[in-house]
Amino acid sequence: MMLVFTALLALTALVAGGEVGHNQILEFPAVSNANYVSFKPGFSDLAGLTVCAWLQKSYPDDRRYWLSYAVPGNDNEIIVGEGLAGRYIFDLRRSQFGTVEVGAPVNEWVHLCTAWDSESGVATISVNGEVKATKENYQKGEKIRGGGYLVIGQEQDSQGGNFDANQAFVGKIYNLNIWDYGLNSTQIAYLYGSGFCGYGSTEVEPIISWADILKEDKAGDTAVVKGTCIDLKDPSVGKILRFPPQSQASTASFLQYTPDFGADELAAFSICTWFFKTYADQARYFFSYAESGMTNSIIIGEQATLGFWVSGYKLLTDIVLDQQRWYHLCFTWGSEGVSAIYVDGVKVKEGTMAVGRTKKAGGVVVIGQKQDSVGGGYDANQAFAGSLYNLNMFNIKLSDEEVAKLYGEGTFCEMVPDEMWEAGHVVISYSDLFAQPTQGDAVFESGEEAWRHGAPHCSGEDLDEDAHKEDCWKTEEETRYEVRI
Repeated sequence: MMLVFTALLALTALVAGGEVGHNQILEFPAVSNANYVSFKPGFSDLAGLTVCAWLQKSYPDDRRYWLSYAVPGNDNEIIVGEGLAGRYIFDLRRSQFGTVEVGAPVNEWVHLCTAWDSESGVATISVNGEVKATKENYQKGEKIRGGGYLVIGQEQDSQGGNFDANQAFVGKIYNLNIWDYGLNSTQIAYLYGSGFCGYGSTEVEPIISWADILKEDKAGDTAVVKGTCIDLKDPSVGKILRFPPQSQASTASFLQYTPDFGADELAAFSICTWFFKTYADQARYFFSYAESGMTNSIIIGEQATLGFWVSGYKLLTDIVLDQQRWYHLCFTWGSEGVSAIYVDGVKVKEGTMAVGRTKKAGGVVVIGQKQDSVGGGYDANQAFAGSLYNLNMFNIKLSDEEVAKLYGEGTFCEMVPDEMWEAGHVVISYSDLFAQPTQGDAVFESGEEAWRHGAPHCSGEDLDEDAHKEDCWKTEEETRYEVRI
């Protein structure tokens, strides 16, 4: 029968390099019978089966199959794919069933699982964690024969070959695993809920893992490409970008970067960061983006109060941020003009500015200075003094819910959610900035150096837990600057 586990499922942390195959995607780039992965898995007869994978198809038509298993005398021992458009099918020993039309969008990731148990005769097809089709008395008492060929990307019409290009899968596959028993609906929902970039594990390991598949030869133009998942062993994690305090602020300290927006222009953006100030001046800015003909394309900072500027238009709050305290800040804008400012996950100002404008690619981002010419024209009286952490820029106007999720209830350790990476919404990541050289006395710091400047004193193994402790937020550098009237 299908195994039931309640407390036995555990989420494996997403650690770069900790799982072979993480962020490695199989790409089948074109309609062809030459693109596939084929091997003999060597398992014995099976009385149960589950196949799960993330799929992104790049074809508009139907009747394409991404997994087939053939044995002597039966080239249709197992087939998984798409029958009519938007209808997923599971064919076991020449007996097929499928879903109603549930949608199979082009160029979007979908999580698909097929499961079968011989003893009960129950089989299911699940899409994005939900059971969409159930078949009872399905091949009850039968077994899947061992000794066959498993092919990824093609449907076999003879054992190990005789492929038809019109049935070939075209697109990308990620994290394909095969178990020798039928996972239940709770387990399948858990695997989906673990996310594209996560690793959901089961008590019983798969008999064929994604790492096993990636080790096999790739035929034709089949290739392994890098995905969009964040690397949590990225050296930027836990590193504070620190700028000298007000008494030492100068035009020499900054970080400069020319981002790749992935498009000619942006019709929306959001910029979020953790922020810590060591100044009391009226006007200091920590982010600026200048493009040809528009040096004030984007400016973020304080001009008496917290605000930001887009194409020369401004949105100001009535908030003056305190010194020696960490805040989470988000600034959002769309070309329809609706803009917002968030402090610690809460919207504090909304308004309309820069209607119909866009942000053209090819400009220069400077962290720590306001640009009065592209890549320069700095003023020491406007130079940022303080620290930043986990600054990211997105190519969408974040919703209230998305901003709150980034704030993460103040843990400081919250990472950008997987779905934002998967959708390609991160156009400047903190790791991108960390990879750039800092100038002057700007520096990425961790440990005691960062803590003296007010970084959270998270020294334990569980950063999320430690970040809620009072001692975690202890500031050791106590210099406060007098507010100038």
